[in-house]
Amino acid sequence: MENGPLPETREVLCEHLLAKVRYLNPALADQVTDMLVVNISNKEIIDLLTSDAFLEENVEKIVASISEPDSELRESLGMSLFQAVSVLESELCAQVTGMLLELPIPTVTRLLSDVEALKEAVNKARNEYLRFVKGGDHTTGVPSAPPVPLSNEKEELGEVIYEKIVSKYPSEAAKLTGMLLQMDYKDLVRVIAEPELLMKKVELAVSVLRAECENQS
Repeated sequence: MENGPLPETREVLCEHLLAKVRYLNPALADQVTDMLVVNISNKEIIDLLTSDAFLEENVEKIVASISEPDSELRESLGMSLFQAVSVLESELCAQVTGMLLELPIPTVTRLLSDVEALKEAVNKARNEYLRFVKGGDHTTGVPSAPPVPLSNEKEELGEVIYEKIVSKYPSEAAKLTGMLLQMDYKDLVRVIAEPELLMKKVELAVSVLRAECENQS
């Protein structure tokens, strides 16, 4: 019996690096790894793999360099954050997630990798939101501006999304719908109008949801 071709050395190194980066920053692991390995040699990748401190320093630099994420990255962060927040705050999950997404991207990724920091941020955001809806002041400084609940239009889109995915994901449809509702309204409309794009976004949300469940088990 013949064995298949061995994987290329660089491919193996990148897979190991991705696994280590995912531990440090699960939300941005793929993007950070791609940025780490561009224009460096295999020896330099090995240096990153053999020194946790050196790797962490480089990961932090790359995350800090991401000042304004593109729409795809924003969606990925929003989905990861929604799943993490939903464990701590189910009732106001969408509102709290929206508030935390207004924080700088490096801060959001830190919250995703630090449960205690996330708990503190969720509590502050929840209290801020409740003060807002009750007409109180805004002194915690968690978001740059208080959010509003989901609009009627978004709620209607949420019902459409739920109906389209509940047969395939009956136990996860509600949470997946909530994750997708973190997208901008105009993007939601486009996604619903294109079945293939909708399923692509749903599958991305499913992968994030199940990865979070595996990490918690």
